[in-house]
Amino acid sequence: MKNTVFTLLLFFVSVTAFSQINFGLRGGISSSQVKINESVEGLRITTGDNTFGYHLGLYSQFIIKDKFVIMPEALFSSSGGEIDLSDGTSVSEIWNLSFNRIDFPLNVGLKFLKVFRINAGPYASVLLSADARNANINQDVKDNYKNMMWGYQAGLGVDFWRLAVDLKYEGSFESAHEKSYVVPGTDK
Repeated sequence: MKNTVFTLLLFFVSVTAFSQINFGLRGGISSSQVKINESVEGLRITTGDNTFGYHLGLYSQFIIKDKFVIMPEALFSSSGGEIDLSDGTSVSEIWNLSFNRIDFPLNVGLKFLKVFRINAGPYASVLLSADARNANINQDVKDNYKNMMWGYQAGLGVDFWRLAVDLKYEGSFESAHEKSYVVPGTDK
């Protein structure tokens, strides 16, 4: 244990000694979709439209020798999507799913032309809440989803003055769904 702490401390000291460090607030909007195509006891559940969400949090940026970038972040993220429930008739119900989570991305990248950046890396995500809503019902569906997930991010960024602007794509290494789940608005 002492060796691990010493190694991490040595790494942090060496990175900070040879780098430029920036800290700041991170905020933004996102577009997300719940991808599903399942049948559960006669009900067909399919992917609906995208929804918009947001994220707020803190980020840091370690720039080493003006080229290499390490960017750890801690973000509160709100996302979601629509699902379409159908029993095989022409009538279907649209449900809005919303998720609140804490994300911990760790991107590494390269700077070029002094202000542009390309970066990618893993993230860990902890689910705080998951709700399903239609016109009449609001239902907690957190038990349908894993409490912790691992994923990846990749993107482009621009750093000018004290502002960092990023465009990122995010994906998951695993399915967010548990093996069995309750269909919103039913006992199934």
